[in-house]
Amino acid sequence: MGVTLGINELKAVTSEMARYENMDYTGLSFSFLKRRLAYVFDKLKVRKLVAFSERLKNNDFRDDVKYYMAVKVTEMFRDPGFWRSVRHNLFPVLGKEFNVWFPDTSSGEELFSFLVLLKENELIDSVKIICQHPSEKLCNEVSEGLLEVKDEELNHSNYKRLEEHDRFETYFKEENGRLNFDKALLKNCHFRIGAPGVAQDDEVFDFIVFRNSGINYAYSRHEELFKNIVEHIRPGGFLAIGVKETIPENLSDFLIVVDKKESIFRKAGKKNE
Repeated sequence: MGVTLGINELKAVTSEMARYENMDYTGLSFSFLKRRLAYVFDKLKVRKLVAFSERLKNNDFRDDVKYYMAVKVTEMFRDPGFWRSVRHNLFPVLGKEFNVWFPDTSSGEELFSFLVLLKENELIDSVKIICQHPSEKLCNEVSEGLLEVKDEELNHSNYKRLEEHDRFETYFKEENGRLNFDKALLKNCHFRIGAPGVAQDDEVFDFIVFRNSGINYAYSRHEELFKNIVEHIRPGGFLAIGVKETIPENLSDFLIVVDKKESIFRKAGKKNE
């Protein structure tokens, strides 16, 4: 029998988790937390909340919790129109050298898609990328280029919809039932452990990719999170969010719509302001 998770239990669990570094999930919506924690408890065979609190004292267990709390992107080049827009609307403006932040790298699919796009536009050697997630295990998997073989056909189909030259297979190799992305393309990616959307104080980025992550937050935390992210966009830089997500109204004056359909925005100002 699984653990019963009502509102009081969710508040108690998230409060306990928040005592530990990079485990503050209190800003997520209750509906999301109920679904996700049920999944985590099933994966980690948690049957009682008291036992969960005790197991949280173990660092490896905490990383497992953070690993399973991540909602992984299920396919590469999801929303092909978005990637076409990045190529046509952003790359010509950003130039040859720019930096990118993935504030919630929950899996490799989104990052690998972007790296393929950089490679095919001859930008792979000059663009610096920071990938961030609370789980060390997940960061290690992505940095090793790991993907599930079962998604290969869908990934390939999405790639072809970009109208690119069909070089898809050259970016991967299959090993031991896993599909590995070409690690050479990850050479300018820096992986770091950190809470989603929390940058270092002095960091600014030319492009921030935060797609389909903000949708799971309650209103107040959603507003706070996006305020923090927008503060770390360089003037004239870009932000991409999910097509079903919205920018908080109090930030709309700071952002110009670049592609409404694909939810791409540009921060007002110029790069060196």
